[in-house]
Amino acid sequence: MTRAIRVYLWFVATIAFTSVNAKDLNDLGKIKLKALSGDPSSQLRLGFHYSTANENLVEAFFWYEKAAKAGEPSAYHYVAKAYATGRGTPQNLELAKVWYEKAALKGSATAMAKLGDLISVEHGINTDDALAHAWYALAVEHGETAWTERRDRLAKGMSEETLELALERVEEIKGKILPPKERRPTLPSPTKKRGEYHFQTGKKYFGDLKDGLPHGYGSIQSLDGERFFGEFEKGIPYGYGTHFSSRGFIIFSGLWEGDKAIAGDSPQARLRATLKSP
Repeated sequence: MTRAIRVYLWFVATIAFTSVNAKDLNDLGKIKLKALSGDPSSQLRLGFHYSTANENLVEAFFWYEKAAKAGEPSAYHYVAKAYATGRGTPQNLELAKVWYEKAALKGSATAMAKLGDLISVEHGINTDDALAHAWYALAVEHGETAWTERRDRLAKGMSEETLELALERVEEIKGKILPPKERRPTLPSPTKKRGEYHFQTGKKYFGDLKDGLPHGYGSIQSLDGERFFGEFEKGIPYGYGTHFSSRGFIIFSGLWEGDKAIAGDSPQARLRATLKSP
């Protein structure tokens, strides 16, 4: 193979690679717009993206939590795991229990098992063996057979009275677990006041309003055609936002706090991350 042919093939491969990346960025931009408008499935997809491909656990948790609070059952487990491990958000075992229970009651066997782990031992002290055993038993019953040994080991140290209580707990919980046909909830559709707001700089906003100011989800268009889609609080970007050029290219996408970029793919965010690092 001649050098000219190798250079040509390298050039073609480079163009193909760039095209794929450009398409992926455009697809990601579309998903973000849907996520910002409140679509839980898109929020969940962004959570997956930032926890795997991008490995930005703070943003992953941001989107998982949004999806979970919007009623997306699949997101409950990821929010609980983040609180349990302290990855992407400060560790909080009580909140981990809350979200694992939400996932468990939607039928997640893994969440049932993890809930058993959290309840059986907290700070090295046994708290509620009957309840922990009940969740382990339900997890195994729902297919998580890896927790069989933990269920049985816990049962060995329990009195007959506590075992009977555990069986009662199992029946109580079964009555709360939704059957498969009912596990996908109807998502809430809150009505918000929407309208326009004009900034002194000439920029025009349209979206959710509170007390006459941008608050919630909306978009800003500048005089030169640039647009910003994202969340606002008391008149300023606060939360997640994506900034597009007048030609539709993504300039910035990430988290905002106090009208400043704090996370995401932008020079401002990278600078703030560098300044915060030890």
